Amino acid sequence: MLIDGVLGPSESGKFIVQHGNLVKINESGVTKVAEQILEAAKDGSIKEALFLSPELHPKSGDKEAVQWVFLVDTINFSFWPDEGAHYDVSWNGKSYTGYFSACAAVNKALAAGIPVLSAEWMKNVSEEEIDRIFKSDSGHSIPLLGERVKAINESGRVLLQKFDGEFYNCVVKSKRSAQTLLKLIVENFTSFRDFAEFHNQKVSLLKRAQILVADVYGALQGHDEVGDFKDISSITMFADYRVPQALAYLGALDYSKELLDQIGEGKRLENGSAAEVELRGASIAVCDEIVDKMNHLRANDARFSGVREVTAMEVDVFVWGYRRLHAADVEKKIPFHRTRCIYY
Repeated sequence: MLIDGVLGPSESGKFIVQHGNLVKINESGVTKVAEQILEAAKDGSIKEALFLSPELHPKSGDKEAVQWVFLVDTINFSFWPDEGAHYDVSWNGKSYTGYFSACAAVNKALAAGIPVLSAEWMKNVSEEEIDRIFKSDSGHSIPLLGERVKAINESGRVLLQKFDGEFYNCVVKSKRSAQTLLKLIVENFTSFRDFAEFHNQKVSLLKRAQILVADVYGALQGHDEVGDFKDISSITMFADYRVPQALAYLGALDYSKELLDQIGEGKRLENGSAAEVELRGASIAVCDEIVDKMNHLRANDARFSGVREVTAMEVDVFVWGYRRLHAADVEKKIPFHRTRCIYY
């Protein structure tokens, strides 16, 4: 259990797949993806680094880097634009979209001398200032502006009340345990409580909370042993709307006709609806199965005998990156589900 009768993400994924009927795991597809990722690990095309955009993420490996990832992951949700809008932000001569646009906006603010990493600033910042900071190049406001302001204000308030203004102190309290840090995040910061109920069981998907743990790990790796989580491999994939789409495209997930009728162009799934929870839960379960299959292949298949262990987080990064590289083809064959919420 995570907290108060809520299953942790991995247990949630298993429970959801056992009781769902809209998404199925395809075992031959699992094997195919496992082999594909092991080949990438073997030839070095999959990187150990969890930071996907080195020109945007901080490399200082210090408390400020931890505060940066905390702020960014506080607002790491729902970047896809509304119909007719566009969300892009330029930084250092390059234009970014999606999550990376938020990173660019934070870096622009820091370069302009705005103290966005200060807990005091986070606690008191107004909607007008957040709108200015995160406004897209095309003049559109960031989606869910009010929800982001609320999340930033709460994060600043809790940091000041409980962690002396620095998320680094929360990391120290975790005593090098990813699972302890995960619990500290969901216990103290309500915007990270990515929970649902499925077949009368409380489940958790925790996309943002787990990304925050992974980002802290990535930020401090090689710099500060406080972030050297001994159980980092217990973090699951990060259940969003793009990774399930790519997993279905790669053949590891099979979508039922009933599900396909509910998603696609112009259609939205409610956050917490059975279809949305099942899609995200199945993504967690299938990535755990891909990891198990990779470990089996590493132990039993001569092709992969010397290949290092690959975690569920890295499976996520690989699949997410694959989708970006093959976006046009993926879009043609498999729709992605749209859910407007603060959790992903």
